[in-house]
Amino acid sequence: MRHTLTPEDHPRAGAEPANYRPLLALLAAVLAALVGVAVCAAAILVPAPTGAIPFVVAISAGAPLLAGWEIRSAVTSRRGFELRGERALGRLRSQLERLPETDHPLGL
Repeated sequence: MRHTLTPEDHPRAGAEPANYRPLLALLAAVLAALVGVAVCAAAILVPAPTGAIPFVVAISAGAPLLAGWEIRSAVTSRRGFELRGERALGRLRSQLERLPETDHPLGL
């Protein structure tokens, strides 16, 4: 008699899968910041041509900013938060509708 293994037979069956996205996003941001610093230092130590200065600035500042943007979405997706604009705005509007109307304290 031969027994075939099913996914339920696995020792981690039913366990939450490991989500390394936040860690990878953080590592990418750190690496982008280090690359930005290295490019900036290279442009200072070895005088960069005038035409290359905008690219140096874009890489030095832009890469860490873009990597930081990814960190937020990776962390919030890990926590399971719903930060979608439409849903958040709808919840805010419904909460505002429940607030009572009051008069302005100065009568304006």
